[in-house]
Amino acid sequence: MGIYVFNLLVGYSPNGVDNAQGYRAQMLKNYPLTYIFTDLPERIYINQYQNVGISIKQMLSIHHFFTDNRSLELSGQVSAKLEELKEILRYTHTIHSNCEIRLYRDNMKIASILLDEARPDYYYGIHYFKNENLVRTEMYTNGMAYANFYVTASDNNKPYAKLTRRTFYNKDGSVAYCQVFEDENERYFFPDGSLLTKQQLIADFIQKLCLTEQDILLIDRPACFDFLQPLFQFGQKARYIAILHSGHFYEKGEDPYCTYLNWEYYYLFKYVDKIDTMVVSTQEQKKELKEKLTEYNCKIPNIEVIPAGCLHHLRYPKTKRNPYSLISVSRIDKRKKVEWIVKSVIKAHQHNPRIHLDIYGNNSYGYLQYLQAIISAHQAEDYIRFMGYADVTDVYQNYEVYISASLWETLGLSIMEAIGSGTAAIGLNARYGNRLFIHPDKNGFLIDFDLNQDIEDDNRLIHEFADKIIDIFSDEERLEHFHQSSYEIAQDFTFEIIAEKWKRLLAFNERQNPEYDSD
Repeated sequence: MGIYVFNLLVGYSPNGVDNAQGYRAQMLKNYPLTYIFTDLPERIYINQYQNVGISIKQMLSIHHFFTDNRSLELSGQVSAKLEELKEILRYTHTIHSNCEIRLYRDNMKIASILLDEARPDYYYGIHYFKNENLVRTEMYTNGMAYANFYVTASDNNKPYAKLTRRTFYNKDGSVAYCQVFEDENERYFFPDGSLLTKQQLIADFIQKLCLTEQDILLIDRPACFDFLQPLFQFGQKARYIAILHSGHFYEKGEDPYCTYLNWEYYYLFKYVDKIDTMVVSTQEQKKELKEKLTEYNCKIPNIEVIPAGCLHHLRYPKTKRNPYSLISVSRIDKRKKVEWIVKSVIKAHQHNPRIHLDIYGNNSYGYLQYLQAIISAHQAEDYIRFMGYADVTDVYQNYEVYISASLWETLGLSIMEAIGSGTAAIGLNARYGNRLFIHPDKNGFLIDFDLNQDIEDDNRLIHEFADKIIDIFSDEERLEHFHQSSYEIAQDFTFEIIAEKWKRLLAFNERQNPEYDSD
């Protein structure tokens, strides 16, 4: 039996799906999992998925699959390559930085060695320059994996390196195949004369997996249509498990990017008759999913409730929590409504000047500048801070209250981790995760809201948030009870409990296969 996970995303900032995949990888580390990159991964993404807990030995890039060198592990040491290039390029001096070593000859840059972030004594790429223009880049794993070739082009009279061709290599240095770029199109040329589009390449890959009834396909990324259609077309013998990380249906105004049926799940609904199991994070999501499938006259597959994350253990503060402290952790994104949090903290601070907020997360679509302008206009920089993207696993327990204004959270890994650190919580009475983790007057407060009215006029909601912030810090003894209650609620989301749910699901799928031999 093999379990193939589609797919590891390339080109996007770290997000909740990445973390959910990492949680699952650790829970199923003894299972034969293979994580698929359907887009060619740069080193930063390989390292990113390693950091969330996915073993590099379990990663497979479709582009590397068509060579005889499929490993994504690095083998090249910087010291040896410097000696080799000294002989070939005859560079005169080098300049070192944290991420690269630049090679010069006669004060002109001729090459750059790209260093691995995790192990800087290993390299993953080399840029070559001619007259200061990038002409070729060699990318390495266990040997040279592929090379990019560039021409100097112009955009608004500004020169840039335009990628025209990419050549993939076998272990012995022979050409495995070539990828050619023409405008927005890309084609793949093989030595046998075959010519494939990207979707045809993916289809060929899936067929070459030779899937059987004993194999399982886990679908994490339904938004990437270039792999989903051939996956359903050519992986028919395998069993399909689709994980719905996001809400599948949005009322008007609930999400700024989507209304009604979530476009990410259009294909899952279209091909639902081929799906054996859908996995959602909460019972409420399962109920709504069944209702929507019925409404659209779709087959209702087996639906399992398995939270997208888990807690390895409960985390306790080593010292006293920072008094009057609030923490927000999310993408800095319009849907997260961080401006409501900022405005409510400004109001609450006027009543209690000891209240302060730290905001963790990546900026999205220039939204951060908008928030900074609000803070600057109210001279709130001393008590509202942006902390950037960080590993906050061991940070929550230093704060007293977690706060979120997100209009919905399918599960909410951040709030789950906060509750697992004993943090009290304030959030909207919104589906699904807030209702799961915030128990009103037991470990925090849920704020009722009218989606249509409060989106148009958010003053009432901001006042309500401010009142709850003031209230939660008004009784120190009650706040301590909130902390203890959060730990109690978190017990249902520990590693062992969630891992057992996954193991039961995989065993269920195995039992559905009449040819499966448990031995």
